[in-house]
Amino acid sequence: MGVVARLLGLGLLLGLAWAQILPPEGGLYVYSDGTVQALEAVEGGYRLAYRRDGKVFREDRLRFGAEGIYLEGVALPEGFFPFVPPLLLYPKRLVPGAFWSGNARFQEQRVALAVRVEGVEGVRVPAGRFNAYRLRVAFTTERGGADVKLLYLVPGLGVVAFQAGEGLVGLVRFSAP
Repeated sequence: MGVVARLLGLGLLLGLAWAQILPPEGGLYVYSDGTVQALEAVEGGYRLAYRRDGKVFREDRLRFGAEGIYLEGVALPEGFFPFVPPLLLYPKRLVPGAFWSGNARFQEQRVALAVRVEGVEGVRVPAGRFNAYRLRVAFTTERGGADVKLLYLVPGLGVVAFQAGEGLVGLVRFSAP
C-alpha cells in the first residue's frame, strides 16, 4: 500500500462528519493506538489535528458544503497538500445503504474515494458501548495504492472505532472543549 493511500486512509478513517455526526463545538478524541485528535471548529468547517507522542503529524482541513462535509486538504510536516476538487467525506445525512464516491488530484496524482454505509451495529470500545454506523471506505491511487477500512461513526460524537490491520482501534475518551 502506498504512502498516499495510507495517508488518505488515516485521514478518512479518523476524519469526522457533518454536524449530524460531530459535536459542533469540536472536542478531543483519544484512541487506543495512542493517537489523539483535536477537532477545532473554525468558520465554515473544522481543523482536525492528529497527535502522537505529543507531536502533531497531520492536520486535515474540513469544510461544510451543500452536500455535506469535504476534505479540502492535508497539512503534513513538509507542507499543505490540497485535494482538487475537495473530496466529499460524508453526506449531510447517513443512512444504511447509502453510497458516495469522488476523485481528486492529490500530491500530483489522481486519488479516488468510495464509501458505503453497511448498516448500524453495536460496538464496544474502552469509552463504552455505542450503536454506530458501519462504513466501508475504499481508497485508490493512480499509482496503484489501495486501502479498504471499516469505521464506526456515532451521531453527535464522531468516530468511535476503526479497523487497523487485523484489529479494531477504539475510542478511549472524548472531551468537549
